[in-house]
Amino acid sequence: MSKKFLLVFLLLLTVSILSGCEQKGKSTGPALVKVGKSEITQDSFLKEISRIPEWAREQFTGKEGKEKLLDEIIKRELVYQDAKKMKLDKDPEYLEKVKEFEKMTLIALILKKEVEDKAKVDDAEVKEFFDKNADKFTIGTKIRASHILVETEDQAKKIRERIRKGESFEKMAETYSKDKGSASKGGDIGYFGSGQMVPEFERAVMGLKTNEISEPVKTRFGYHIIKLADVAKGETASFEQSKEPIRKQLLAEKQKGLIDSYIGNLMKKADIKKNEDALASTPLPWEKKQGK
Repeated sequence: MSKKFLLVFLLLLTVSILSGCEQKGKSTGPALVKVGKSEITQDSFLKEISRIPEWAREQFTGKEGKEKLLDEIIKRELVYQDAKKMKLDKDPEYLEKVKEFEKMTLIALILKKEVEDKAKVDDAEVKEFFDKNADKFTIGTKIRASHILVETEDQAKKIRERIRKGESFEKMAETYSKDKGSASKGGDIGYFGSGQMVPEFERAVMGLKTNEISEPVKTRFGYHIIKLADVAKGETASFEQSKEPIRKQLLAEKQKGLIDSYIGNLMKKADIKKNEDALASTPLPWEKKQGK
């Protein structure tokens, strides 16, 4: 099998896995081919086509493209049938993977229902945000900031209070920040442009004045105390140039708020009993290696 066709085969295999492998319900339309006792129908063939990403569709156009796609589906079906003959569908490893796949699929579906489908950003919200922050939307603008990254909100609040009372931001960063790359430079993360930081961090920076210290800002990395050092402005951007980045930022923030609220409510209702002693005595593989 050539590299090109191996890529096609692996692509179709991956697409099949990500879309749920076998189709539920009866396939319709005429059979395009029979592989043993199984049929590949026109309906199932078209469903395969619909799942192929746009960048790969060009090689499946025209008569030759359809023939090639059908050949690759046949190969995949032969491999599947051989695995069934070997009774690999009864293998404990397979059954464990099926359970994990079912779990992850259900999680993805409920998050789509509770987060993606509910998080909407309309044009009015985007325009309102732009109007309030128009001076901050520029092309080529670079922002320089410093931050102190810690695990908990309580830690962040205590450190911020110490800075507010006169202690050095730079010393606090060197001592407490878990971002060791910037901690050694007093928290300085240098200049960065739009889209280079997570949305919560960028929005917090945009709301600061030079040398102002932020309230604790939560991101997936932990809690940040941010200090704006400098703004090197580029050209002023129009609403048309700014609206899509704004929409993405607002959408990401809405999704984060929804997922935090959804999981927070589950945590409040749940009966969770942690065994701290068992957790503490559980060795991690990389810890074992380091201990050798």
